[in-house]
Parts: sequence; C-alpha cells; structure tokens
Amino acid sequence: MFNFFDEIKTKFKDVQGKIAPYECVMLGGFLLYVEGFLSLITYSPETVVFKVKGGAITVVGNNLTIKEMSPSTITISGKISQVECV
Repeated sequence: MFNFFDEIKTKFKDVQGKIAPYECVMLGGFLLYVEGFLSLITYSPETVVFKVKGGAITVVGNNLTIKEMSPSTITISGKISQVECV
C-alpha cells in the first residue's frame, strides 16, 4: 500500500533529521489530516487543539468537525483559517 509520508522520507533522505515527529496535510483550507495524533485537548466548532508527538497543534476556523479519529490519526474538516504547531 502507498504511504505518502514514507515515500517522501525515502526520496528525500537528506531531510530525515528535519522532519517533525508528526505528519500534517491540509487540503484546500477545508481538510486537515494529521498522523502522530496522541490526544484531544479542546474541541469546539471554532477551535480544535490536540497533542501530537513532540508538541500540540491548534486549528482555528468555522464549523470545524472531527471526521475521523484513530489512536494515531485525526482528520478535521471545516473552514480552516489557521493551523499553529507548538
């Protein structure tokens, strides 16, 4: 099975030490997919804050919903205006 992040790491070995311990993809400002999810801290239609390996991510926007959540991944949809990694 194809894994986008594994493919990037394989092709660009020189960035290995610079890659965060989590992976994050945002599509069109309406969908955010994160691998490395650990736990949910805050959830509302305007703000979602969750822990990832190595820190936390804050998502700000309108009509935010958690579409999928597993032990290691989370997908958030809605009008995403800001993503902050701390």
